[in-house]
Amino acid sequence: MIVIVASFIFLIEKRKKSRRLIEKTIPHIDFDQNSNELDLVHISDIHYLDPSLTDYGQAFVRNVEKGDAKTVRYIDQVLDSFILEMIKKKPDAIIVSGDISYNGEKASHQKIAKKFKILKDKGIDVLIIPGNHDIDNEKAKSFILDEEKRVDSVSKEEFKEIYSEFSYSDEDPKVIGRDKNSLSYMYMINNFQCILMIETSCGQNDLHISNQTYKWIEKMLNIASINNLSVISVTHQNILAHNKMFISGYKISNSSKLIKLFSDHNVRLNLSGHMHIQHISKNEGVLDAAIASVALYPHLYASIHADARGSIEYESQSIDVEYWAKKYGWKDDKLLNFNEISKEFFIDCTKDQIEPVLNKINISLEEKREMMNFVIDTNLFYFSGRMKEREDLNIENINYKRWKKYGEETFLISYLDSIYMDFDSSHNKFEIKM
Repeated sequence: MIVIVASFIFLIEKRKKSRRLIEKTIPHIDFDQNSNELDLVHISDIHYLDPSLTDYGQAFVRNVEKGDAKTVRYIDQVLDSFILEMIKKKPDAIIVSGDISYNGEKASHQKIAKKFKILKDKGIDVLIIPGNHDIDNEKAKSFILDEEKRVDSVSKEEFKEIYSEFSYSDEDPKVIGRDKNSLSYMYMINNFQCILMIETSCGQNDLHISNQTYKWIEKMLNIASINNLSVISVTHQNILAHNKMFISGYKISNSSKLIKLFSDHNVRLNLSGHMHIQHISKNEGVLDAAIASVALYPHLYASIHADARGSIEYESQSIDVEYWAKKYGWKDDKLLNFNEISKEFFIDCTKDQIEPVLNKINISLEEKREMMNFVIDTNLFYFSGRMKEREDLNIENINYKRWKKYGEETFLISYLDSIYMDFDSSHNKFEIKM
């Protein structure tokens, strides 16, 4: 009996000591204790290419612009428009979930850090993690005339140095903890909210969470729980499956353990990117909100409103490049009509992928035209998370049936099936209530 009592007392004292140690990690910052609300903005997959690395000539068109519809040609202007919009909006923090650079170019990272400094100087916190494009990238190149050349990328240490003002400084008082095995950290943004930034793009954490990092994550969640702090997590890759064709290479390979941890610690929202598609997925009470690439039409970012009770409101919206162009007196018609220009570029890139498939199908030109338009509309509304706005886009549509009939051996029908098997078609707006 004495042994049992002694063991019980030992456990109580051990927990008290552990709690005291945990409480010491909370920063001594004079947060507004009356603050009950928080506004965040989430962007991802900027794929910024510093203008000094290209003349937008033949090499750029061949290697960059003929890619996956990212408007890299105008990404400098898109980002400047975003910064202007954020200065007006004044969120408490902006979260950038990786693939900041086009392919890890040092010059691109340095330029974008200067742009984010504008926001920092306006009192807006900027929280960053790298994506799979950002560090030690052998594809870091310049594109001048008809020639592509290797340029410097960045190491993990250089990445931390470049973004030292954006939560990678060891002296940042709001950082509760850092993972020694990755570029992950937890940031206390006000008196009730933490942001858990989980890096899964480098070394042993490449598309994977190591055992060491999992131990660190659990420690951070315990710190938050003991101190009654809410947590929103952030990853570059997705933590849940969003589309059966976007799992391998897109979802963190061992994220099921993360979902269990989040469910146990009441973490109900993860912000991710990587797919370039606006999409929401849910499992075990945890939502994974993947924001579309900000470089891709319609150039989305997410606004997130949280309160001290734990309620969250989420909505994605487009950057207004045309407003920025008019405000600063641009005469370029493509910037003054950017919404239409960007949309047409997206459509043209879709056509380039679909035409070779349709050319192999022996049907009338009119049927081909209608099948093409069906895929274009599908892409426009699926990538922007707005399928709900087009009730005619469904498996009963004659052009879906044509693709099933004539395109059975093509990748297109698998792609379309992966989209039209998704019955929850609202992916731009949601609320999480207590």
